[in-house]
Amino acid sequence: MIHMTLLFTGLLSLVLTVHAQESSPVPRTAWGAPDFEGNWDFRSITPFERPEYFKDKEFLTEEEVAGFEKAVNDGRITREASTEFQQGQGDVDVGYNSFFLDLGDKMTGTMRSSLVTDPPNGRLPELSANSRSRMGEKIKLWARAPQGPEDRNQFDRCLMGFNFGPPITPGAYNNMMQIVQTEDHVAMLVEMVNDHRIIPTGARDPLPANMRLWKGDSRGEWQSDTFVVTTTNLNDHYMFRGGTGNTTLTERLTLKDANTLEYRFTVDDPLSWPVPWSAVMDLVRTDDDVFEYACHEGNYAMPLMLKGARKQDREGTEDDTWLPSWSKPRS
Repeated sequence: MIHMTLLFTGLLSLVLTVHAQESSPVPRTAWGAPDFEGNWDFRSITPFERPEYFKDKEFLTEEEVAGFEKAVNDGRITREASTEFQQGQGDVDVGYNSFFLDLGDKMTGTMRSSLVTDPPNGRLPELSANSRSRMGEKIKLWARAPQGPEDRNQFDRCLMGFNFGPPITPGAYNNMMQIVQTEDHVAMLVEMVNDHRIIPTGARDPLPANMRLWKGDSRGEWQSDTFVVTTTNLNDHYMFRGGTGNTTLTERLTLKDANTLEYRFTVDDPLSWPVPWSAVMDLVRTDDDVFEYACHEGNYAMPLMLKGARKQDREGTEDDTWLPSWSKPRS
């Protein structure tokens, strides 16, 4: 009798699982979890923080989205067609022109005027004096002729890309992520610099506080159909938006439909901001491939920078052109 009861319970559970999978609006794995596997495109021209011209408008209409997209793309066409030489550091410090950029041409699908959702004004809280001082010291270091490769930032050194943080945010190019999923792990690979994270989903002991990692210690759990990832133990080189290794990052991934993955994250770092802040964007499923990003193999800039710095050493000269324009503090 007990065996029959167990068999009936097992069959009922199987039937309910199959029914849930068939009736679900999103694809599911064989074990019933939402199926994130595949390649995802997170290009977006939605401003990270809400621009002044959107003021108190949190959400945009379809007409406003279309107008913003047209204005951005028309501006690119105008700049690319211009034959007037714009002299300045920005002309040379990235080493290539707009042909090589892949910023996207659409706003993210949330219809929001910014990626930042909290604070409600769509703008980050004021950065603390501690973090402003910390970033100021880094900028001073990057502004001088490098004494060695360790003087350059992690992007110049191919240690990390600048769109995978964590958290994930749209960048200048290579805004592609591949997800591979098992019952007890979710792996994320971003095309830029082949940045990857392997996130366990089962209960595990936390790392000791003194063990710090470039991308931190990430632990995932399923809360209903949302995959929630909590990341701590970031190292002292972490500086996302001025943050520190003290950051606790919470990411939430939810399939809105078969081809749209909503990505929300909250940054909590009392050393940098008085309150936590949050952002959201949509990732779009794509058939495009994720390619190898051979950063170290193609990083001719590093030996050239060091060669130029040694030349200045010999000549007893130095200039102030070592800081890329994108690293300069915003006014």
